[in-house]
Amino acid sequence: MKKNILIFNWNNVLTEVIQKLKGLGHNVYTRDEDTKHWKKMDVIVVWNEMRNNGWSDFIEKVQKGGKKVILVQHGRYGTSRIHPPFNEKVLSDIVCVWGENDKKRFMDCGTTEEKIRVVSSPILKHLIPRREHEGINVVFSPEHWDEEVVENAIVAGQLRRIPKVKIITKCLSGEQQIGIYDNPIESKRTSPEHLKIVAEVLAIADVVVAISESTFELLAESLDIPVVIAEAWMPKSCGGDDRYLTYHRITTEASYKVKDYNKIPEAVQYCLKHPEFLREERKRVSIGDGGKDVVNSVDNIVNVILDM
Repeated sequence: MKKNILIFNWNNVLTEVIQKLKGLGHNVYTRDEDTKHWKKMDVIVVWNEMRNNGWSDFIEKVQKGGKKVILVQHGRYGTSRIHPPFNEKVLSDIVCVWGENDKKRFMDCGTTEEKIRVVSSPILKHLIPRREHEGINVVFSPEHWDEEVVENAIVAGQLRRIPKVKIITKCLSGEQQIGIYDNPIESKRTSPEHLKIVAEVLAIADVVVAISESTFELLAESLDIPVVIAEAWMPKSCGGDDRYLTYHRITTEASYKVKDYNKIPEAVQYCLKHPEFLREERKRVSIGDGGKDVVNSVDNIVNVILDM
């Protein structure tokens, strides 16, 4: 039976899911203005449940109207607001996570196992094999935040101290600050080219440097690219929410952690010389956080939607 499905697609995570559902003859709605037509939908798919921007209010409203809601993980640690200091309750009827690690995080916060589906990450299929290239490429992934991140400029400056390497900065649209970032390559989250650009940058990366282990770093780890994390983060609010001042980021054993800014060049050079360092940890986290061992992520999500 043909379904009417409203899907909120962030970071292009669900683009192939949308295409597959349309190919099966279902009506898929993706525009923000389609939200007002929720009463005619059979299933609603969201990417977050945040209370401070109206998502939770919308979910509660449609559920009271008898609609089923599915939450699909949109990025690494996209589940952070179920943890302290936010402690937000999971509202959706079903939660689709990328790997067993996020399943455990949900269960640790009180979500029943029956509500959780491990589906893998749809964006893994966008990655391409690493390519041979001239020279050595160190890719810097600046921290994305709603307020100024001075740490980005500090790390970028330290990377310039590394001899005989090319620094490439993978930015989101609007972040490429002239004079601060070297060789910026930007992509826009909402563009169909976003994941393609990400994949092309990673294909020529020898080491990735960042301030936190987020989605870009997970993709690097899944390609067996060494990741250096500069633990330089200075707590700051986000979008006016001061609870972020006490929020603790999730970290893994798959990255080389550096607490001293001045040691960043040394850490990068070590990873270049010893690319096998933390290789087994990268394999484990690619499975645990990304669900790399789970096949057919797109079909898995489609099946969850159609089973509602």
